[in-house]
This record gives sequence, structure tokens and C-alpha cells, in this order.
Amino acid sequence: MGEPYIFEKGGEGAHLTQIMLFKQLWLLSSKKSFVSGIFLREYFGTDLFLNLFAHVLPKAQNKYPLFKHYARNIVLLSPGEHGLWDQGTEEARIAYSLEIEAATGGRAKADWDKLKALEASLKEEYKKVFPTTIGMIIGVKYSPEEVAAKIGKLNRQYWEELKKNGGR
Repeated sequence: MGEPYIFEKGGEGAHLTQIMLFKQLWLLSSKKSFVSGIFLREYFGTDLFLNLFAHVLPKAQNKYPLFKHYARNIVLLSPGEHGLWDQGTEEARIAYSLEIEAATGGRAKADWDKLKALEASLKEEYKKVFPTTIGMIIGVKYSPEEVAAKIGKLNRQYWEELKKNGGR
């Protein structure tokens, strides 16, 4: 094994970047699910901790890969909610919402519409930040440096917004 700051395999730097982003989001968050508002502190320090961080716009399907490290594109969800968002059906999400409502005597519910609204907003932002056509050129590609600069700027703005508003 090499020095701790040397990455021996491809992709290790991106994984470390993502983990550091998750930790920063955790520190600035309310430690609650974005969808249901349930506390997630019990997962801190467990094997499920990284499962709390869900990309609103999917990174795995390669539709929105350039927002992978954009903090606004990542929300806290319980591991089960994360699975429902990534692979669940609308019926499964509705059933989960009804379970949360019943379990809390109607005091809480899973508000998937809130997540869908954020998704729609992020899709519009993605088109503005990373247009696919510029000056009649179709299929524009961005260099890693351009992506890092744009995401860095977006994240700085988002961190300031979170600090000003007391977290998400």
C-alpha cells in the first residue's frame, strides 16, 4: 500500500471526493430525511451511513454525470427511502408514505413531491450549467477542469445558502 495521499487505482480520488462531500453535507444538515423528516443519526458510524446520501439526479444511469459532486443534487434519505427513490415504483413510494403516516398517527408522511420538485429544478439547472449545444456546436464536451470549476462555483454558492438558512 502506498502513501495515504497517493491513489493507486483509478477512481479512488473521485470516491474520496464524494465521501468528503457527504461528510460536509452531514455536518450542515439537520440529520433528517429530506422526504419524511425522520432522524437519521442512528446510522452515523455504521456500514449504512453512506447509503443516506442519495443523488436526486441519477449518476449511475449516466444521464447527469456532471452533477455527481454537486451538493444540491444530494439529499439525506433513510436507506429504505434511498432504495425507493432509485429503484422503487410509484406504488411502493405511496405505500411507504401511508406506512409512515400510520406509524406516526398522521404526524408525518413521506413527501415524494418535494423530492420530485427538486429533481425538476436540478434538471433545468443542469441544462443551463452544462448546455449540449454552444454556438451551433452540437454535443459539446467539457474538460474535467471546466467541470470542476463550474461545480466548485455551484457548491460555494450552495454552502453559503445552507449556512445562511441554517442547513437543509
